[in-house]
Amino acid sequence: MRIVFVRHGQTVFNTESRYQGHTDAVLSELGRLQADRVAGRLKNENTAAVYASDLGRAMETAEAIAAFHNLPVQTDDRLRECAFGDWEGLSVDEIAERYPELFADYRRDSIKHRAPKGERLEELQERVVQAVNSIAEKHPEETVVAVVHAGPIRAFLCHALGAPLEAFRNLRLDNCGITTFSLNAEGRWFLEAYNDTCHLAALESPSL
Repeated sequence: MRIVFVRHGQTVFNTESRYQGHTDAVLSELGRLQADRVAGRLKNENTAAVYASDLGRAMETAEAIAAFHNLPVQTDDRLRECAFGDWEGLSVDEIAERYPELFADYRRDSIKHRAPKGERLEELQERVVQAVNSIAEKHPEETVVAVVHAGPIRAFLCHALGAPLEAFRNLRLDNCGITTFSLNAEGRWFLEAYNDTCHLAALESPSL
């Protein structure tokens, strides 16, 4: 099977450098244009199903893609972004001001440290891998699209490639970038494309 991951379009929170997590931030005007572009890019994919995180920014992006294929968007809350607890809704500068030591520790080592009431990266990876395995079981010979967030894609990439979670923070994923994996008969994942954004040419695409 093939799973085509798409990061959601740019949100207002992205433009303000705010941590989103499970907060339901809305797409910006640019984010909607990005969603239309990635939908056009994927319109000729032989897509069996479209999945998404149940957060609005992912669902809106997924709906643009699904419309080309006359498919419903199937949501799974296991595909949500990492939860950032008390940091959600705060800008990077606000977090640095309110939690200077913890934020510095987090930026240095996000495996060992996390936001107050936030989710550990191991927890994020575990639920995302479970969700992707469930999707793979339903579509063993098909291609599906999954519209999610940067965190879940990074976490799954580390899992699929056998990389340590410490690599998580070194992976860049742009809004509406495409990352594709295929699964062979032996249960091995192969990375086919990473953060493909050629469909966003001529669109300014800041990413957080």
